[in-house]
Amino acid sequence: MGTLAVVGMGPLIGLSVAKVFGRRGFRIAMVARRPEALDAYAKALAAEGIEAAAFPADASDRAQLKAAFAAIRARFGTVDVLEYSPTEWGNGKLYPPLETTTETALAHFRLLVLGAITAVEEVLPDMLERGRGTLLFGAGTSAHRPHPFVTSLGISNAGVRNYALCLADELGPRGIHVGVVAIGLQIQRDGTRADPDRIAEVFWDLHEKRDQNDVVYA
Repeated sequence: MGTLAVVGMGPLIGLSVAKVFGRRGFRIAMVARRPEALDAYAKALAAEGIEAAAFPADASDRAQLKAAFAAIRARFGTVDVLEYSPTEWGNGKLYPPLETTTETALAHFRLLVLGAITAVEEVLPDMLERGRGTLLFGAGTSAHRPHPFVTSLGISNAGVRNYALCLADELGPRGIHVGVVAIGLQIQRDGTRADPDRIAEVFWDLHEKRDQNDVVYA
């Protein structure tokens, strides 16, 4: 039985990815800021026979994130798959170019890029020792091309994609697969292509087939 760590666990992509992996025998370590939400997700997963545990932490806070991974290792041992896709819209506000400031850009960078680096630092040594593992990242399509209405967020989306693809080049020959999914749809549970259950299968395919590193889902 493997362990999937979902950083940025939420009701859409996070929960769907957890279900897709959990139904295939993975235990789920869930990391997000709100303990009450994590408890609800754990109950939903348990109802499907999936073992899941909550590890509350703010992914933009390096000390909290490192503590969460220490607790994950104490509970589950090594992490086999990391899925990193926290979402931050700046308190519900979008930041076009003239409203993007050093403060907004840095907040997104801490969460999306520095948090991703910290999470990788926590799981990669064990993966390298075993010679296998998977690192998965979620992003928006602003990682590929500028979307002015989300300038502040797009800067960090591009950074996550750059980081992931550089990791892919370095780690692929060492048995560790790296993939990034850039999502360009308004995600909603409606059974269409925008449904997170369908998007979650893309993450599974990246892990299982190990034949792509850079996917645009739009």
